[in-house]
Amino acid sequence: MPSLESPPRRRARAEIESDEDADILRASQRSTPSSTDSAKRVRTNGHHRESQSESPEPGPSRPNLPSYRQQTRYDEDDEDASDDDQAGPFEFQPGAIVRVKLTNFVTYENAEFFPGPNLNMVIGPNGTGKSSLVCAICLGLGWGPQHLGRAGQVGEFVKHGNSDAYVEVELQRRPNEPRNHVVRLRIIKENNGREFWLGGKKTSLKNVQVLMKDLSVQIDNLCQFLPQDKVSSFAGLSPVDLLQQTLRAAAPEYMIEWHDELKKLRKEQKGLEVQNEGDKDTLSRAESRQQNLHAEVERLQERVKIQERVDLLKKTVPFVEYKIAVQQHEASKETKKAAQARFRELSERIAPTLRSITAKERYRDQIKIVVGERQHALKAAERDADAFVELIKELEESVKKIESDEKAITTTDKKRKLEINRLRAHITNLKAQRDAPPIEFNAMEWNEHVRTKEQESRSLAAHFREVEAQYSEHVNAAKTVKQNITEAERELAAFDTQEGQQMSKLEKASKDTAKAWKWVQENLGSFEKEVYGPAMITCSVKDPQYVNAVESCLRFPDFKAITAQTLNDMKKLSDQFDNVMELGDVIIRQVDEGVSIRRSKPLSQQDFQRAGLDGWAVDYIDGPTPVLEMLMSSAQIDQCPIGLNDPTDEQYNVLAENIGVRRFISGQNSYAVARRPEYGPHAVSTSVKPIRPASFWTDQPVDASARREIQERIDSLKSELRELGDKARPLKDSIPDLKEKGTALRKEIEDIKKEKADLQKAWSAQKALPDRIQAEEETLEGKLRDSDEVQEQRRKLKTQIDLAVIRRAKKTLEYKEHITKFRNCHEELIEAEIRLVEAMSDVASLKERHEDTVRERDIEQEKVRTIEAEAKRVKDIARKAMETCAVLMNDPANADYIEAFKNIPEGQTVEALETEIAAEESKLEFIHAGNPNAIKDYEKREIEVERLKAKIADTETNLNTISRNITKIRGKWEPELDTLIARISDAFSYNFEQIGCAGEVNVHKDDDFDQWAIQIKVKFRESETLQQLDAHRQSGGERSVSTIFYLMSLQSMARAPFRVVDEINQGMDPRNERMVHERMVEIACKEHTSQYFLITPKLLTGLRYDKRMKVLCIASGEHMPENYQRMDITRIIGIQKTILAVG
Repeated sequence: MPSLESPPRRRARAEIESDEDADILRASQRSTPSSTDSAKRVRTNGHHRESQSESPEPGPSRPNLPSYRQQTRYDEDDEDASDDDQAGPFEFQPGAIVRVKLTNFVTYENAEFFPGPNLNMVIGPNGTGKSSLVCAICLGLGWGPQHLGRAGQVGEFVKHGNSDAYVEVELQRRPNEPRNHVVRLRIIKENNGREFWLGGKKTSLKNVQVLMKDLSVQIDNLCQFLPQDKVSSFAGLSPVDLLQQTLRAAAPEYMIEWHDELKKLRKEQKGLEVQNEGDKDTLSRAESRQQNLHAEVERLQERVKIQERVDLLKKTVPFVEYKIAVQQHEASKETKKAAQARFRELSERIAPTLRSITAKERYRDQIKIVVGERQHALKAAERDADAFVELIKELEESVKKIESDEKAITTTDKKRKLEINRLRAHITNLKAQRDAPPIEFNAMEWNEHVRTKEQESRSLAAHFREVEAQYSEHVNAAKTVKQNITEAERELAAFDTQEGQQMSKLEKASKDTAKAWKWVQENLGSFEKEVYGPAMITCSVKDPQYVNAVESCLRFPDFKAITAQTLNDMKKLSDQFDNVMELGDVIIRQVDEGVSIRRSKPLSQQDFQRAGLDGWAVDYIDGPTPVLEMLMSSAQIDQCPIGLNDPTDEQYNVLAENIGVRRFISGQNSYAVARRPEYGPHAVSTSVKPIRPASFWTDQPVDASARREIQERIDSLKSELRELGDKARPLKDSIPDLKEKGTALRKEIEDIKKEKADLQKAWSAQKALPDRIQAEEETLEGKLRDSDEVQEQRRKLKTQIDLAVIRRAKKTLEYKEHITKFRNCHEELIEAEIRLVEAMSDVASLKERHEDTVRERDIEQEKVRTIEAEAKRVKDIARKAMETCAVLMNDPANADYIEAFKNIPEGQTVEALETEIAAEESKLEFIHAGNPNAIKDYEKREIEVERLKAKIADTETNLNTISRNITKIRGKWEPELDTLIARISDAFSYNFEQIGCAGEVNVHKDDDFDQWAIQIKVKFRESETLQQLDAHRQSGGERSVSTIFYLMSLQSMARAPFRVVDEINQGMDPRNERMVHERMVEIACKEHTSQYFLITPKLLTGLRYDKRMKVLCIASGEHMPENYQRMDITRIIGIQKTILAVG
């Protein structure tokens, strides 16, 4: 593959005969990489390499390439070429790009670039792949696509139709290293994967990034690497960010570390200061509150003492209760003994009597048992008797049922005999009818007679329908003519109104739209929301002097569009106009009711006044809100400013530089502003065209010919209406006669059909008589056979009745025996109950005679029980009190009260303790606690006060330490920063002096180190003073010049081995571009400066050239030769020189 050709030394301008010759010479000094695989991407170079580049992966065929150390060969035909001008092997800075090879990358199939060590200008038309080289450098050295501002995934950089791509970047070695660093990247499209090789060995992305850091490659620094899609990002860098990027680009690493440490320390210092102020404020408030709480705490302490006394008294109550309960329990035991002795004495005295009573009670209980048994036997006998009664009832019901069946059979037999007699009489009658003379009936004659009459009726009906249709047709035609007359008269009357005149304009402009709007007016009630007519009719201009400007904002479809407010209405209108009425020239638009699309204005009120404008287009239109919303959505009339006077240059600049203004009308012209954001915010172009005279919202005289045409149409329609009346009148008179004839004919047909039906029925009945007689005789025979069967059934039922009566008699006799048994059981029960009454009487008599003694004994027994219950109660009280006392004694909180619990005074009672507790609690009522937690808060706050004091002391110590560290680091960092910025400012000022302007760079210093910033000040005119560079004071071209000069000011101090700027000259005017190029060549081509890449799609003629710069020309297209050698630049220049010499 041919390599890049080093350019010859620049000739003096005097040696070049003309600008055209100079252009040819400069063209000969460009080197162009070539492609061996594609005619779409051919590159040409000046020499070939002999050795093959190392590649860890089997990829596309690789051409022979020479080592970077091989000296570049100059054009032998150039008389000024010399060995002194050749780039030596060590002119590349360590880390500079020596070679870039691309395979299947974006649009490249196989291409290789050999840049020079200083300024490299990559030129070529748009779309040839210049920026792809920038992308390859970024991705090939380990950075991601986010630093390019283009595709979001690395897989998108693979050439279409391929699965992977390769990028190989060779970087200049450091003096102590044996060979160059070759970084190879494979991009896998399928999973957006990346694989890296370093020095021929597969490695990780982390190792590549470590190497880039060691070589100071800063792809992520916009001051060093500025792709095309990041130019606007660089322009948007804040002064603070610009300082950060400048330090990364030009300052030693330790200065960045010092800056980061200062920002960190200052942030920590601010945090501690804020914290310390807060702690001091908190401490002051806490101490103040402690002072306010002192009196409250003393009251609460007295209250606490009383509460402790109350608690002691309450805790003493269980001990007193226990002591009293023990004493009561001892007394209860003595009382119980006495009561038990008295009870035993009384029990022994009445013992014989009690034994007699007990014997009588046992006899009474036995009698009770016998009574119960006899009661049970009586109930059993009663149940048996009841069962027999139910059985006898069932037998009686059975007899009744059999008798009922026998009666039913008798009744049926009587009916059968009557039916037999009826059948015999009916058969005799049918035989008589059979023997009568036959009936005559000819169906075909009757049917023919009916068809004749029906045909006559159909003919009459058809004639009636024809007459009626003719009459209806004339009536409908007359109605249509009347409607047309009314409409024409309304049109004639509308000629004298504004709306009528606008409607006339609409009909001339679009007859379909006029028809559509008339239909809408006739069907207003069939829509969900109101439908509005064309803006030509529904709107008007408030001020006639703005009518030309306002109409220029709108297109013809905007004037005739019909506005619907719902989607359903819009669909209904579309279906009606397209499918039903078949109107082709109708526009329907929809706006949502209540949803405004009003946007914020692109101009502030101040800029609006500065631009000399009168208002916005929408402000001069009067009409329904939905129609205005439609016009704003379609024509952006709310974003288009209007003015009656032509703009001055200053007013034009205000409008052109505002990114929100895309169109404005001033004076008699309409201005359309186009912007190219990819070339910066000030790449602006404006097209101007005169505004057209208004034709829709203007007052014009009434069209007399149109009015005369409508009047003639009305006269013609009235004449047509009279003719229709004359035709319809005789038809109307004949309709009643036809109706009467049709009714009479239909009645005659019905009478004939009825007579035919009656005769046919009688004839059919006579024909069916033999079959009917036979059927009736068969039915009679069946009835006679059924009579014998009925007699047999009656005999069987009588036998069943006799057997049922015998069974009932037997069961009646058995029932009598059960009744006798029941009576005997009842008598035995009465005897036992009499004996029970006698036994109970004896027991009561004995108890009555010894009632007093028994009562006395029972009293004593009850007294014993009461004493036992009281003893148990007292014992429970003592047990519970003892448990409570044990808990209190074992509670460590009551250790101080143990002696008081043990030494309870004699005679102390619970009532006395409760009285004393009440007295102490009454004292508490007079000592109010405004804050019950005051003591706890006081003690807690006291601890917090001490903690805050200690914390404040520690914080002030830390602040002093941080302050000393800041002073120490700032003492080293600030002088070096001032020196660095001064060098940059000197270079920046010198660059501006060379183009007859002025500029300086300084540092804005702030208490916060993260707010330190670069301040760039420039002056482009003699009458101006130095002004800070921003987006408002300078034009886009001036800012571009300032930006590139600032970047060039960093060239001699750059830590990065190479720098890339893509299309920075876009948007510059020729003067600025030429000045910038002059300074760029002068700075970038100095010895010992870093490598520089400038990518641009175009250059001016007659630009400065330096022997240290290299021009890489990229060309592509469908007409590129397959053989790259045919694109040899030197050979092409020689041919051009020959042509010029001959000419």
